[in-house]
Amino acid sequence: MIRYALSRLFALGRTAAPVDDSGPFQTVRIQINAHETLDARSVVTAYGLISAPPAGADAILICASADRSDSAIIAHNHQEYRYTGAEPGEAGFANMVVGTVVIALANGDVYIKPASGKVIVDGGTVTAQDFITTGGVKLSDHVHGGVQSGGSTTQGPQG
Repeated sequence: MIRYALSRLFALGRTAAPVDDSGPFQTVRIQINAHETLDARSVVTAYGLISAPPAGADAILICASADRSDSAIIAHNHQEYRYTGAEPGEAGFANMVVGTVVIALANGDVYIKPASGKVIVDGGTVTAQDFITTGGVKLSDHVHGGVQSGGSTTQGPQG
């Protein structure tokens, strides 16, 4: 009896379609088993986290009144696109569909790997307390060759 009651309070399923992120709650279709599919189940996540897993993600469903029609998804994970290899104490986020990763590493560094090769700052300023380098050349104190007086332009930075 208790086992049956618990099985009605929780369920493990798989998302059966892409999420709908257009309303006040993200919703998704979840397939519990071959005979039970629920449409438009609300997804509840921690404030500030953004996630729209592809179809096929594992999902944990909680049913407040042991009635599947009164339920919400409280966690999801996609086995194929899950980031792996984090060290103890590390935290971050990743879009492994394309390969973008941002991690606060265990040693205190922040690792950013944009799959597109671009980091976009929209309407803000990037400030560094120390220095920024590219190819071993510091942005703060590099020199330019080919400088001539007048309207000439310089060559690229030199180390």
